[in-house]
Amino acid sequence: MIVNPYTNTIGKIKSSLETKHPVAFEKYILPYSFILFDRLFNRTSKKRANEYLSQSQYPLFQTIEIETINRCNGTCSFCPINHNIDPRPFKLMDRELFVSIINQLKDIDYSGSIGLYSNNEPLLDKRIFEFLKLTRESLPKAKLYLFTNGSLLTVDKFEEIMKYLDWITIDNYNDNLILNDRVKEIYEYALSKPYQNKIHIYLRKENEILTNRSGQAKNRTKKKHKLKSVCLYPFEQVVIRPDGKLSLCCNDATGKVTMGDLTKDTLINIWNNDKYCTTRKNMLKDRSLNYLCKDCDLVTPKVPKGSSFKFKNIIKMITHK
Repeated sequence: MIVNPYTNTIGKIKSSLETKHPVAFEKYILPYSFILFDRLFNRTSKKRANEYLSQSQYPLFQTIEIETINRCNGTCSFCPINHNIDPRPFKLMDRELFVSIINQLKDIDYSGSIGLYSNNEPLLDKRIFEFLKLTRESLPKAKLYLFTNGSLLTVDKFEEIMKYLDWITIDNYNDNLILNDRVKEIYEYALSKPYQNKIHIYLRKENEILTNRSGQAKNRTKKKHKLKSVCLYPFEQVVIRPDGKLSLCCNDATGKVTMGDLTKDTLINIWNNDKYCTTRKNMLKDRSLNYLCKDCDLVTPKVPKGSSFKFKNIIKMITHK
Protein backbone atom coordinates (compact mmCIF):
# COMPACT_ATOMS: atom_id res chain seq x y z
CA MET A 1 0.00 0.00 0.00
CA ILE A 2 2.91 2.36 0.71
CA VAL A 3 5.33 2.90 -2.16
CA ASN A 4 8.67 4.61 -1.62
CA PRO A 5 10.19 5.12 -5.08
CA TYR A 6 13.45 6.17 -3.46
CA THR A 7 14.26 2.67 -2.24
CA ASN A 8 15.13 1.25 -5.66
CA THR A 9 18.54 1.85 -7.26
CA ILE A 10 17.39 4.63 -9.59
CA GLY A 11 15.56 6.36 -6.76
CA LYS A 12 18.58 6.23 -4.46
CA ILE A 13 20.84 7.68 -7.15
CA LYS A 14 18.32 10.40 -7.99
CA SER A 15 17.89 11.35 -4.34
CA SER A 16 21.63 11.55 -3.76
CA LEU A 17 22.19 13.72 -6.84
CA GLU A 18 19.27 16.02 -5.95
CA THR A 19 20.74 16.54 -2.51
CA LYS A 20 24.48 16.74 -3.20
CA HIS A 21 24.62 18.14 -6.73
CA PRO A 22 21.25 19.84 -7.42
CA VAL A 23 22.49 22.27 -10.07
CA ALA A 24 24.41 19.67 -12.08
CA PHE A 25 21.53 17.21 -11.71
CA GLU A 26 18.91 19.67 -12.92
CA LYS A 27 20.90 21.22 -15.78
CA TYR A 28 22.80 18.25 -17.15
CA ILE A 29 22.17 14.81 -15.65
CA LEU A 30 18.37 14.87 -15.73
CA PRO A 31 18.04 16.29 -19.27
CA TYR A 32 20.43 13.71 -20.71
CA SER A 33 18.63 10.98 -18.79
CA PHE A 34 15.40 12.05 -20.47
CA ILE A 35 17.09 11.98 -23.86
CA LEU A 36 18.31 8.45 -23.20
CA PHE A 37 14.84 7.43 -22.07
CA ASP A 38 13.40 9.12 -25.16
CA ARG A 39 15.62 7.13 -27.50
CA LEU A 40 14.71 3.91 -25.70
CA PHE A 41 10.99 4.40 -26.40
CA ASN A 42 11.28 6.22 -29.73
CA ARG A 43 10.46 3.27 -31.98
CA THR A 44 7.63 1.82 -29.88
CA SER A 45 5.96 5.20 -29.39
CA LYS A 46 5.99 5.93 -33.14
CA LYS A 47 4.64 2.50 -33.89
CA ARG A 48 1.80 3.09 -31.46
CA ALA A 49 1.02 6.50 -32.95
CA ASN A 50 1.01 5.10 -36.49
CA GLU A 51 -1.41 2.37 -35.42
CA TYR A 52 -3.81 5.01 -34.12
CA LEU A 53 -3.57 7.25 -37.18
CA SER A 54 -3.94 4.40 -39.66
CA GLN A 55 -7.40 3.46 -38.43
CA SER A 56 -10.34 4.58 -40.56
CA GLN A 57 -12.07 5.99 -37.49
CA TYR A 58 -9.82 7.40 -34.82
CA PRO A 59 -10.26 5.39 -31.57
CA LEU A 60 -11.80 6.83 -28.44
CA PHE A 61 -9.61 8.28 -25.71
CA GLN A 62 -8.49 5.82 -23.04
CA THR A 63 -8.51 8.17 -20.07
CA ILE A 64 -10.25 11.39 -19.15
CA GLU A 65 -9.45 13.84 -16.37
CA ILE A 66 -12.17 16.24 -15.20
CA GLU A 67 -10.97 19.14 -13.09
CA THR A 68 -14.00 20.46 -11.20
CA ILE A 69 -12.07 23.13 -9.30
CA ASN A 70 -8.82 24.72 -10.44
CA ARG A 71 -7.09 25.08 -7.10
CA CYS A 72 -4.53 23.13 -5.07
CA ASN A 73 -3.46 23.60 -1.45
CA GLY A 74 -0.02 22.09 -2.08
CA THR A 75 3.22 24.07 -2.32
CA CYS A 76 5.32 21.66 -4.42
CA SER A 77 8.20 23.56 -6.00
CA PHE A 78 7.97 21.63 -9.27
CA CYS A 79 4.33 22.57 -9.85
CA PRO A 80 3.46 25.71 -11.88
CA ILE A 81 0.07 25.99 -10.17
CA ASN A 82 0.97 25.40 -6.54
CA HIS A 83 -0.90 27.34 -3.86
CA ASN A 84 1.63 30.18 -3.76
CA ILE A 85 1.97 30.92 -7.48
CA ASP A 86 -1.22 29.74 -9.22
CA PRO A 87 -1.89 32.27 -12.03
CA ARG A 88 -5.32 30.90 -12.98
CA PRO A 89 -8.50 32.89 -12.25
CA PHE A 90 -10.56 30.85 -9.79
CA LYS A 91 -13.13 28.62 -11.44
CA LEU A 92 -15.58 26.03 -10.12
CA MET A 93 -17.20 23.80 -12.73
CA ASP A 94 -20.94 24.35 -13.13
CA ARG A 95 -22.88 21.31 -12.01
CA GLU A 96 -24.85 21.33 -15.27
CA LEU A 97 -21.63 21.12 -17.26
CA PHE A 98 -20.38 18.21 -15.18
CA VAL A 99 -23.64 16.31 -15.63
CA SER A 100 -23.50 16.99 -19.37
CA ILE A 101 -19.99 15.51 -19.59
CA ILE A 102 -21.02 12.40 -17.68
CA ASN A 103 -24.13 11.99 -19.83
CA GLN A 104 -22.05 12.25 -23.00
CA LEU A 105 -19.76 9.51 -21.67
CA LYS A 106 -22.80 7.45 -20.74
CA ASP A 107 -24.20 7.79 -24.26
CA ILE A 108 -21.05 6.20 -25.72
CA ASP A 109 -20.96 3.51 -23.02
CA TYR A 110 -17.52 4.69 -21.90
CA SER A 111 -15.43 1.99 -20.25
CA GLY A 112 -12.01 3.62 -20.02
CA SER A 113 -10.41 5.35 -17.06
CA ILE A 114 -11.86 8.50 -15.54
CA GLY A 115 -10.38 10.69 -12.82
CA LEU A 116 -12.18 13.61 -11.20
CA TYR A 117 -8.99 15.61 -10.86
CA SER A 118 -6.18 17.04 -12.95
CA ASN A 119 -3.95 19.92 -11.91
CA ASN A 120 -5.74 20.45 -8.61
CA GLU A 121 -6.60 19.03 -5.22
CA PRO A 122 -10.03 17.45 -5.89
CA LEU A 123 -11.16 17.45 -2.24
CA LEU A 124 -11.23 21.26 -2.28
CA ASP A 125 -14.50 20.83 -4.19
CA LYS A 126 -17.08 19.88 -1.55
CA ARG A 127 -19.29 18.38 -4.27
CA ILE A 128 -16.70 15.69 -5.07
CA PHE A 129 -18.66 12.99 -3.22
CA GLU A 130 -21.84 13.79 -5.14
CA PHE A 131 -19.90 13.85 -8.41
CA LEU A 132 -18.18 10.53 -7.69
CA LYS A 133 -21.53 8.91 -6.89
CA LEU A 134 -23.09 10.22 -10.10
CA THR A 135 -20.10 9.07 -12.16
CA ARG A 136 -20.10 5.60 -10.66
CA GLU A 137 -23.84 5.13 -11.20
CA SER A 138 -23.74 6.49 -14.76
CA LEU A 139 -20.55 4.72 -15.90
CA PRO A 140 -20.47 1.28 -14.24
CA LYS A 141 -17.93 -0.07 -16.75
CA ALA A 142 -15.44 2.78 -16.33
CA LYS A 143 -12.39 2.64 -14.05
CA LEU A 144 -12.97 5.48 -11.61
CA TYR A 145 -9.96 6.77 -9.72
CA LEU A 146 -8.65 9.79 -7.85
CA PHE A 147 -5.30 11.45 -7.12
CA THR A 148 -5.04 13.53 -3.93
CA ASN A 149 -2.34 14.81 -1.60
CA GLY A 150 -4.40 13.48 1.30
CA SER A 151 -4.23 16.68 3.35
CA LEU A 152 -8.03 17.03 3.48
CA LEU A 153 -8.86 13.38 4.00
CA THR A 154 -10.59 12.18 7.13
CA VAL A 155 -11.68 8.64 7.89
CA ASP A 156 -15.31 9.54 7.16
CA LYS A 157 -14.44 11.20 3.83
CA PHE A 158 -12.20 8.30 2.93
CA GLU A 159 -14.97 5.75 3.61
CA GLU A 160 -17.39 7.72 1.45
CA ILE A 161 -14.91 8.04 -1.41
CA MET A 162 -14.04 4.35 -1.45
CA LYS A 163 -17.68 3.46 -2.11
CA TYR A 164 -17.19 4.65 -5.67
CA LEU A 165 -13.51 4.34 -6.59
CA ASP A 166 -11.68 1.50 -8.28
CA TRP A 167 -8.49 2.89 -6.79
CA ILE A 168 -7.07 5.97 -5.11
CA THR A 169 -3.53 7.34 -5.23
CA ILE A 170 -2.38 9.50 -2.34
CA ASP A 171 0.76 11.47 -3.09
CA ASN A 172 2.23 12.07 0.36
CA TYR A 173 4.50 15.09 -0.13
CA ASN A 174 7.13 15.24 2.58
CA ASP A 175 10.82 15.88 1.98
CA ASN A 176 11.68 13.54 4.87
CA LEU A 177 9.66 10.76 3.20
CA ILE A 178 7.48 10.16 6.25
CA LEU A 179 3.70 9.96 6.35
CA ASN A 180 1.90 13.22 7.03
CA ASP A 181 -0.58 13.06 9.93
CA ARG A 182 -3.74 12.84 7.81
CA VAL A 183 -2.27 10.24 5.49
CA LYS A 184 -0.94 8.21 8.42
CA GLU A 185 -4.44 8.14 9.92
CA ILE A 186 -5.89 6.85 6.65
CA TYR A 187 -3.12 4.30 6.25
CA GLU A 188 -3.63 2.84 9.73
CA TYR A 189 -7.39 2.79 9.27
CA ALA A 190 -7.19 1.06 5.89
CA LEU A 191 -4.83 -1.71 7.03
CA SER A 192 -7.71 -3.93 8.06
CA LYS A 193 -10.00 -3.05 5.19
CA PRO A 194 -10.68 -5.45 2.29
CA TYR A 195 -10.04 -2.70 -0.25
CA GLN A 196 -6.51 -1.88 0.90
CA ASN A 197 -5.12 -3.14 -2.43
CA LYS A 198 -6.99 -0.24 -4.07
CA ILE A 199 -5.01 2.32 -2.07
CA HIS A 200 -1.61 3.48 -3.26
CA ILE A 201 0.31 5.87 -1.03
CA TYR A 202 3.39 7.29 -2.73
CA LEU A 203 6.07 8.93 -0.64
CA ARG A 204 7.06 12.00 -2.61
CA LYS A 205 9.35 14.96 -2.02
CA GLU A 206 7.72 18.37 -2.06
CA ASN A 207 10.89 19.88 -3.54
CA GLU A 208 11.59 17.12 -6.02
CA ILE A 209 13.20 17.81 -9.39
CA LEU A 210 11.05 16.21 -12.08
CA THR A 211 10.03 16.81 -15.67
CA ASN A 212 9.71 20.44 -16.72
CA ARG A 213 5.90 20.35 -17.10
CA SER A 214 5.96 21.50 -20.73
CA GLY A 215 8.54 24.12 -19.80
CA GLN A 216 6.45 25.58 -16.96
CA ALA A 217 8.02 23.96 -13.88
CA LYS A 218 9.47 26.69 -11.69
CA ASN A 219 12.38 24.60 -10.38
CA ARG A 220 13.68 23.76 -13.85
CA THR A 221 15.71 25.90 -16.22
CA LYS A 222 14.33 26.37 -19.71
CA LYS A 223 16.59 24.16 -21.74
CA LYS A 224 15.82 22.78 -25.18
CA HIS A 225 15.44 19.03 -25.32
CA LYS A 226 15.70 17.33 -28.68
CA LEU A 227 13.27 14.52 -28.07
CA LYS A 228 12.32 12.22 -30.92
CA SER A 229 9.72 9.93 -29.37
CA VAL A 230 5.99 10.51 -29.69
CA CYS A 231 4.16 11.72 -26.61
CA LEU A 232 0.97 9.66 -26.53
CA TYR A 233 -1.11 12.04 -24.43
CA PRO A 234 -2.83 13.75 -27.41
CA PHE A 235 -3.58 10.26 -28.77
CA GLU A 236 -5.11 8.79 -25.63
CA GLN A 237 -5.98 11.44 -23.04
CA VAL A 238 -8.62 14.11 -22.50
CA VAL A 239 -8.21 16.83 -19.86
CA ILE A 240 -11.19 19.06 -19.10
CA ARG A 241 -10.81 22.33 -17.21
CA PRO A 242 -13.59 23.71 -14.95
CA ASP A 243 -14.78 26.10 -17.66
CA GLY A 244 -15.38 23.20 -20.04
CA LYS A 245 -12.33 23.79 -22.20
CA LEU A 246 -10.03 20.91 -23.09
CA SER A 247 -6.31 21.33 -22.41
CA LEU A 248 -3.59 19.92 -24.62
CA CYS A 249 -2.69 17.39 -21.91
CA CYS A 250 -2.24 17.05 -18.15
CA ASN A 251 1.10 18.89 -18.35
CA ASP A 252 -0.63 21.98 -19.68
CA ALA A 253 -1.38 23.00 -16.09
CA THR A 254 -2.29 26.61 -16.80
CA GLY A 255 -4.39 25.87 -19.88
CA LYS A 256 -2.23 27.65 -22.44
CA VAL A 257 -3.56 25.45 -25.26
CA THR A 258 -7.27 24.86 -25.77
CA MET A 259 -8.34 21.94 -27.95
CA GLY A 260 -12.06 22.69 -27.78
CA ASP A 261 -14.89 24.05 -25.65
CA LEU A 262 -17.64 21.80 -24.25
CA THR A 263 -19.97 24.76 -23.82
CA LYS A 264 -19.95 25.05 -27.62
CA ASP A 265 -19.38 21.53 -28.93
CA THR A 266 -19.62 17.88 -27.92
CA LEU A 267 -16.82 15.80 -26.46
CA ILE A 268 -16.66 13.42 -29.42
CA ASN A 269 -16.63 16.24 -31.97
CA ILE A 270 -13.75 17.93 -30.18
CA TRP A 271 -11.79 14.67 -29.86
CA ASN A 272 -11.97 14.29 -33.63
CA ASN A 273 -11.58 17.94 -34.61
CA ASP A 274 -8.90 19.44 -36.84
CA LYS A 275 -6.85 20.75 -33.93
CA TYR A 276 -6.44 17.30 -32.38
CA CYS A 277 -5.75 15.73 -35.78
CA THR A 278 -3.06 18.31 -36.57
CA THR A 279 -1.50 17.96 -33.13
CA ARG A 280 -1.23 14.18 -33.51
CA LYS A 281 0.26 14.38 -36.99
CA ASN A 282 2.73 17.01 -35.85
CA MET A 283 3.68 14.89 -32.88
CA LEU A 284 4.52 11.96 -35.12
CA LYS A 285 6.49 14.15 -37.52
CA ASP A 286 8.28 16.39 -35.01
CA ARG A 287 6.93 17.19 -31.56
CA SER A 288 8.52 20.66 -31.69
CA LEU A 289 5.86 21.64 -34.25
CA ASN A 290 3.33 21.75 -31.38
CA TYR A 291 3.26 24.72 -29.01
CA LEU A 292 4.32 23.65 -25.49
CA CYS A 293 5.47 20.25 -26.79
CA LYS A 294 8.64 21.81 -28.14
CA ASP A 295 9.73 22.73 -24.61
CA CYS A 296 8.48 19.58 -22.87
CA ASP A 297 10.84 16.82 -21.75
CA LEU A 298 8.21 14.22 -20.87
CA VAL A 299 8.42 10.75 -22.38
CA THR A 300 5.23 8.69 -22.17
CA PRO A 301 6.11 5.02 -22.52
CA LYS A 302 3.49 2.31 -22.63
CA VAL A 303 4.20 0.01 -19.71
CA PRO A 304 3.94 -3.55 -21.05
CA LYS A 305 1.17 -5.69 -19.60
CA GLY A 306 2.44 -8.01 -16.93
CA SER A 307 5.31 -5.71 -16.00
CA SER A 308 6.55 -6.04 -12.44
CA PHE A 309 5.42 -3.59 -9.78
CA LYS A 310 9.07 -2.57 -9.37
CA PHE A 311 9.36 -1.72 -13.08
CA LYS A 312 6.16 0.32 -12.98
CA ASN A 313 7.49 2.33 -10.07
CA ILE A 314 10.76 3.01 -11.87
CA ILE A 315 8.65 4.43 -14.71
CA LYS A 316 6.72 6.57 -12.20
CA MET A 317 9.98 7.80 -10.68
CA ILE A 318 11.24 8.93 -14.08
CA THR A 319 8.02 10.39 -15.47
CA HIS A 320 6.10 11.18 -12.27
CA LYS A 321 3.07 9.55 -13.87
